[in-house]
Amino acid sequence: MASTLAAGACGALLAKLVGVPLPFLLGPLVFGAAATLAGAPVLTVPYGRQIGQVVVGVSIGLRFIPSVAVATLTLIPVMVAVTVLVIVATSIAALLLMRLGGVDRETAFFATAAAGLAEMAVVAQNKGANPDIVAVVHLIRVTSIVTSVPILLAIFGHPGDVPPVAVPLAAELLPLAGLLVVSGIAAYLVAPFGMPNTWLLIPTLIGALVALSGFGPFAVPKLLLNLAQIVIGTWIGCRFRREIVARLPRVSLAAVATTAFLLASAALIASLVCWMTGLPFSTAFLSISPAGVTEMVLTATAMHLDAATVTGFQIMRIAVVMTTIPLVFRLFAYLSAPDADRIDAPRP
Repeated sequence: MASTLAAGACGALLAKLVGVPLPFLLGPLVFGAAATLAGAPVLTVPYGRQIGQVVVGVSIGLRFIPSVAVATLTLIPVMVAVTVLVIVATSIAALLLMRLGGVDRETAFFATAAAGLAEMAVVAQNKGANPDIVAVVHLIRVTSIVTSVPILLAIFGHPGDVPPVAVPLAAELLPLAGLLVVSGIAAYLVAPFGMPNTWLLIPTLIGALVALSGFGPFAVPKLLLNLAQIVIGTWIGCRFRREIVARLPRVSLAAVATTAFLLASAALIASLVCWMTGLPFSTAFLSISPAGVTEMVLTATAMHLDAATVTGFQIMRIAVVMTTIPLVFRLFAYLSAPDADRIDAPRP
């Protein structure tokens, strides 16, 4: 466990020295994946990713001061409309995965759905889909987007103007520690109820309540955020189990192709959002990108973009996808079925 974390920390240091965007997340991710694929005996910290998500969630929530919260709420109609477009894009990606990867409809649909890896793997298994394929496609999509989007935005995008908040540790260390502990306990208690992204969303909600009420602390120290990124990045990288990826080469290549399609779709939708709302393209692109909420918000924070807006769009996407996925799946299965099967199929 210590050597795995040390490898992740070395990856973060090297990425920082080289000048890679989001080095404390991408460096550990690449080093963790390389170690796992090389057959090294990696072992991640128990509940490490969850603890890292608590830190990130509190950091996000504390940005929801009243003015930011009001501005985010006014975007809700746009968030819902955009989520519908994302669902259409992922459904088309599922059709591509069926053709390119040679997988069945059920597996293709849940493998490309814009929701969390863990949630989709469980739902897919209940629906008779292949959970290994679902997990591999989700992992490749999330990793590809997390590693490529910061670099693309660093080259083609524009940094934001949201300044980092200085934290006087001497005055706010104890209140911050208490807030993190309370948020972690609350997420742990809510997790058994099956709420998606519990370890991120519950701390975000608690942090937002603190910010809206006017109480401190009002920011999470950068050092703590960097440590959380190292733990999360290492965890993602260590998910690349060599035996699973090597067993599914055609599916893995198809997953890369569908990810490229989803990124192109996100760019088009983000351009539409810019036209509708006036948001900067970098913020809109991160808000639309179908990857992990934690990673997209960390990217926004690192680039001094509006992390609160990115969080709002990403949370709305997950909420709509998770609540409508049974209906959308029935509709997708009906429309993607061969004509001979569709004649006798019940209407969704």
